[in-house]
Amino acid sequence: MAHPDPSVSRSDPDPQPWLSTLADGAEQPLSRVADLSETARAALILGHVRESLDALTQQRAAAGHDQAALVWALTTSSACRAMFGQLRRARADLAEARRTCHQAAPVLAEPFWRFAEVICNWLAGNWAAAQEDAAALTAGQVSPISPALAGAATALRAELLRGLGLPRQSRLLARRLEGVPPVEMSAWALAGLDVDQGRSASALRRLAAARDADGPGLNRAALPLVLHRLAETAFACGNRDVTAQAAADLAGLDQAAPVTQILAGLAQAYASGDPQPARRAQQRAEAEGAVALAAEALTVRGRIGDEPMATLLAAHATWRRIGAPGKAGAVAAVMHAAGLPPPVVEDGQRDPRTPAEGPVPLTARERSLARLVHEGRTNQQIARELHISVKTVEAYLTRIYRKTSCSSRVELAVAVTQRRVHVGH
Repeated sequence: MAHPDPSVSRSDPDPQPWLSTLADGAEQPLSRVADLSETARAALILGHVRESLDALTQQRAAAGHDQAALVWALTTSSACRAMFGQLRRARADLAEARRTCHQAAPVLAEPFWRFAEVICNWLAGNWAAAQEDAAALTAGQVSPISPALAGAATALRAELLRGLGLPRQSRLLARRLEGVPPVEMSAWALAGLDVDQGRSASALRRLAAARDADGPGLNRAALPLVLHRLAETAFACGNRDVTAQAAADLAGLDQAAPVTQILAGLAQAYASGDPQPARRAQQRAEAEGAVALAAEALTVRGRIGDEPMATLLAAHATWRRIGAPGKAGAVAAVMHAAGLPPPVVEDGQRDPRTPAEGPVPLTARERSLARLVHEGRTNQQIARELHISVKTVEAYLTRIYRKTSCSSRVELAVAVTQRRVHVGH
């Protein structure tokens, strides 16, 4: 029976039985929506974007005013469209689903709502929020999820933590990604970590294997991510043949998904040195509200020599606005390698969380707790380490957030990484 999880492999054994239960013995329109949901999901897994989008349109019409069918259709649509990069439509469908349910997600629909929000926030540049929601998914703080959905969320967390300037936490997650479906998402995230550690050859092999993979555990909707990273890594290594092949492979995919269209343009720019595809990709990303992809486009333009001073400065500023010091640092490294002056953050662009007088002073106990948060420990683990109760940990966190003007664990961890908050050793 159908289910709306766009990342579940055909080999997953009925990962969300609640949807089957809803449809058992049901009359139209629910059973019709169930069939179309399965069609959309299967087409997504195969990378047939137009077929998937057509099924999503049909299931919305089939749902009519039936509340159960409508929630099912909107949940499927928001998750699939988020993966395709149709951010505005994905958010609109999710908002309508919330209104239909009076804001409260049905218990077993919550993972899919959360997954759609993770994808939208990631692409839109709300990285701290995306990481928090992905962490909740993978930590079991929402309803049980399928292995493929958990794998996709974990891969996204690893990528987000890299960009947020938390490489240690990202590497800890990497241990959970080897051999985990979807194959493409895991390879994409692990290859990024390979590059960070100077293992570009390993990254290229990993990405090529994911591109050529066959069998269970695949989700070809994530293939554009693999091919773009392959082109990007090969370009950095000076491997023109692999760059050109990755760009050609991306161009051969269904271009109906904005993400595919944008990444294909960036890969083409890497392969040809022509800035026009990257400029068009940037315009497409901005039109969709995909701030992170627009920042990628600016980075590509700078790397291939398209007004590098202006485009790389703009990329650096955009990554800073996103709150991704890891990505901003990578752009600064590109500028240094090109012999360009380093980016200077003007007073008007200063991160409001950065105190003018220097690092935020914390007590010894607060420093210990902040250090453990930076290491990725949970409240329960911190409580055991410091021999205090979980409620006391929460009270300390509230106090630390107030002192540092951080609003989440991710922001606090980033502040420690950037040495805006000192924790000692």
